[in-house]
Amino acid sequence: MIRKLMIPMLALIMGLMPVSLTAAERPLSPSEFRDYAEGWTLQYQRDGKFWGSERYEPGGVVRWRFPDGRCVEGLWRPHGAQICFLYGSDAEVLCWRMLRDEQGLMARLLGDGPDAGMELRIIGRERASPLCGGPGEDT
Repeated sequence: MIRKLMIPMLALIMGLMPVSLTAAERPLSPSEFRDYAEGWTLQYQRDGKFWGSERYEPGGVVRWRFPDGRCVEGLWRPHGAQICFLYGSDAEVLCWRMLRDEQGLMARLLGDGPDAGMELRIIGRERASPLCGGPGEDT
């Protein structure tokens, strides 16, 4: 009887644990990430495809540019070892773990939502701000 209960209990506990790091991954602290990103625009890729770019201004202000050119402004703040973002007043807070591995830098989405564990690879960094303006919008 106890053995029958142990397997589902172990599965439940494993499901509640945060996504673990591989041996080759090293977390970046929020201060390391700030030093790397502040004053820069970072380009992100997901599964080999361009996902967007984000400008990091002093004071935690960010501007995310979608692939279609639309932009949204927000804020980022450290929360323990995580970096959390809020875009607009009605949006949910998205928290990420920034990691360095043999390929460079990436961000892994934390939480328990459907996209938890999603990884975005940082593929570029430039000083220029992203141009905003999607279909039917002014730039």
